[in-house]
Amino acid sequence: FFFSGAFPSIEDIPESIVHDHDKNGLPRLSSYSISDVHERLNSYFKFFIVRDPFERLISAYKDKFVHNPRFEPWYKHNIAPVIIRKYRKDRSETKGGLQFQDFVRYLGDPNHKFLDLQFGDHIIHWVTYVELCAPCEINYNMIGHHETLEEDASYILKEAGTDRLVSYPPIPPGITRYNKTKVEQYFSKVSKRDIRRLYERYEGDFKLFGYKEPTFLF
Repeated sequence: FFFSGAFPSIEDIPESIVHDHDKNGLPRLSSYSISDVHERLNSYFKFFIVRDPFERLISAYKDKFVHNPRFEPWYKHNIAPVIIRKYRKDRSETKGGLQFQDFVRYLGDPNHKFLDLQFGDHIIHWVTYVELCAPCEINYNMIGHHETLEEDASYILKEAGTDRLVSYPPIPPGITRYNKTKVEQYFSKVSKRDIRRLYERYEGDFKLFGYKEPTFLF
């Protein structure tokens, strides 16, 4: 948007447009022909940012099922009820919307894929990095970490040759720091069995990107 002149600065780009694939005009790799896909994978600067897998799931849960700041009602009205019907242990408890423990049971279920197909592209917010970004098939130039985002973003912009045109905005203190207390609080009502099953699904993300196994939860 900024480079095309549609907005005078990065700060002026509405968040709603950035996150709306129907409005932002940014083509997905899947929209290109096979030859164009190979050309881009071989010649473009490629990067992605990872985060501690369990903190990422907490963030996805809060963003889509609790606060929902971008007003995406389908998460609460279409996805949450399906998960509740399938995974809530106490079926008589219907108030309060989707609980985190319901979400964890769904994610840790080895047969979760039949629901994933029903939910469609919305699951990208909690699908594993290994499945979503194919780091074993794509030769990324850089894999950054949320915990060191400020310095990683600066490096990425420099390597991409855009550091003289744009800069990453300052990050408030503590935003990217790993919060063990928050993780413990969210998982306090989740059974050890469900936590282990969840870890088994995301084990590849933990190991591939250097995150410690959360043994304090087991």
